[in-house]
Amino acid sequence: MDEKAIFGLALGIDGTPWRVTEVKLDLSAGVLDIYLDFPPGTRFGRPSDGTLCPVYDTAEKTWRHLNFFQYECHLHAWVPRIDGGESEGIKTVEVPWARRPGFTLLMEAMMMLLCQTGMTVAEAGRVVGETAHRLWRVLFYHVDKAHRALDVSTVTQLTVDETSVRRGHEYVTVVCEPANRAARRPTRVLYVTPGKDAAAVEQAGEFLAQRGVPPEQIQEVCADMSPAYEKGIQKSFPDAQLVFDFFHVVQLLTVAVDTVRRRESADFPELLKGTRYLWLKNQENLTPEQQEQRRQLCRSKLATGKAHCHLAAFQDLLKAREVDEAVAGLKWWYNWVCHSRIPEMIKVAKSIKTHWDGIVAYLKTRLTNAAAEALNGIIQTAKRKSRGFRNFEYFRAVIYLVGSKLKFDLPSPIPPHPLTSS
Repeated sequence: MDEKAIFGLALGIDGTPWRVTEVKLDLSAGVLDIYLDFPPGTRFGRPSDGTLCPVYDTAEKTWRHLNFFQYECHLHAWVPRIDGGESEGIKTVEVPWARRPGFTLLMEAMMMLLCQTGMTVAEAGRVVGETAHRLWRVLFYHVDKAHRALDVSTVTQLTVDETSVRRGHEYVTVVCEPANRAARRPTRVLYVTPGKDAAAVEQAGEFLAQRGVPPEQIQEVCADMSPAYEKGIQKSFPDAQLVFDFFHVVQLLTVAVDTVRRRESADFPELLKGTRYLWLKNQENLTPEQQEQRRQLCRSKLATGKAHCHLAAFQDLLKAREVDEAVAGLKWWYNWVCHSRIPEMIKVAKSIKTHWDGIVAYLKTRLTNAAAEALNGIIQTAKRKSRGFRNFEYFRAVIYLVGSKLKFDLPSPIPPHPLTSS
């Protein structure tokens, strides 16, 4: 088998009209050029109906391909044009190795793979020897195409959370579908939009409606206790049960405990100095000495110790298996805190009372933003590695890339391993 036939098999053009006609390796320039052509008289199928048509004329096109060892590889071909019919006129024939001039499909697949595995676009560009600008064009095309093909027909639950774009309180809203065990699907990002207000939730509702998901199909929506999100959810998903995120409520109580500690530290510095993380950490994350120290402080008359007991009791109540038992305990807890004479804790208790239905809904559904927060961490890591993004479109593309579990219609740039290709 000669070199032309070998390269033809490697390019996957066997069974097509295309043939490798010439191979040139320029050692000094470090470039491999592969030339392809088709036999005279070849007819190509019309895109609209498959009718075989003669070639009208040809135009020379070039594509960057995967490197051949350490050599930069380019494909060259005279691409024919044919009669596309009355409605389309003269049409350029689609080649089997690329979607357009610029890069082959395998080259684009390698670019996407590098970006998916944690590299920034700039880093992936340096690996393949291309500019970040050209990689962004490829990324935008395939992410947008895959996101438009995202199947959302079975979505019944949503989580709504915000993530920062940059310093200065600039945020985007990220709407996710929680893990779907029936469909064996992990948590995934469905929609991203600028802002963290009611309009952002309404845009997510419009996105789902355009994809064939009516508002009444959404049964539960989990969010923090943001009034703006609550308003948007009630307007866009009026039949959905609003569930307030358990971890957000606990965070409010944790902040209140720390506020009490800071207030009391001025009067009791010898007892509370250096104890901040003693109150913020969970019991299992403390050393035996720290656990004993916290127990001793909780037995004292310090308001900080009492506030921490309120927090611990609240966490224990929400772990109860029986909903009625947890609701009864929550009512008792509310009365206990309101009689504590600790203003910071009373304020949080009254906020919980205001959002009572959403917290009880958590006890029934156990729906949280935990997985969405984990995705948020991945998103923020990607943002920091990229040193931020120039505008929202770049940030959104990366969020969909790392968080939406997209399926790209691209060939694998890595050959299957014999042990894993079964």
